Amino acid sequence: MPAVLVAVAAHLQYNMKIGAYIAAALLCGSLGAMAQAVNSPVPKRTDDINKTDNKGLKNGMWLNKQGSRMGEDGFSEFGTYDHGNKTGLWYKLNGEGELLAIETFRNNILDGEVKYYDRGKLTCVGFYRGLNPAHDFDTVRVIDPTDEKEVTRIIPTDKGTMRHGMWRFYDPENGRLVREEDYQVDEMIYHKDYDYSKEDSVYYQKRNAGMPHNKGRAYQPPLSKQVSYIKGS
Repeated sequence: MPAVLVAVAAHLQYNMKIGAYIAAALLCGSLGAMAQAVNSPVPKRTDDINKTDNKGLKNGMWLNKQGSRMGEDGFSEFGTYDHGNKTGLWYKLNGEGELLAIETFRNNILDGEVKYYDRGKLTCVGFYRGLNPAHDFDTVRVIDPTDEKEVTRIIPTDKGTMRHGMWRFYDPENGRLVREEDYQVDEMIYHKDYDYSKEDSVYYQKRNAGMPHNKGRAYQPPLSKQVSYIKGS
């Protein structure tokens, strides 16, 4: 284990907080699970990281750093490639080493649970349904909310991925659930806001007295597409 952490820290070379997140992930078995999913061992040396296969495709554990560009802040990310495709859990951190996201990939496309953070505090948990890039169209089973009948919809795969399932949004200051949104193939079919009662407000104010103020906004997913895939229009 120490050899792994030394290798990771040596590769990043800019923020010890990132090394701490990687250490936590390794201790929890997250990176080990990702490596097992692609039949690849967890790297033991620096030269086991950021490797390519015999075709020049990224393979195994990679640590990427993206500088600021087009007005967007830079970030670092680490996870596993399976012969050029992101797979399993990927961790994204800002320039200060604070956690921004934990996302699940399959075939280089978001597919599965995602978690988003504001300065390391959880703001959103949701689910994506990735489409198969090997074909022009993919099929997805959905339940029509008007009559609760299960039907199959054919979706163009150039959409890449879609929100599919329950998305929950949290107040980053206290972890309180503030909103739920339920999606089927990128269309919102249900939502609910959770308002503070007077008693709740007093309780949370007292509980969080003295905590640093977080000015960031909770993560909001992109707006729903105009085409309804539930109705097949």
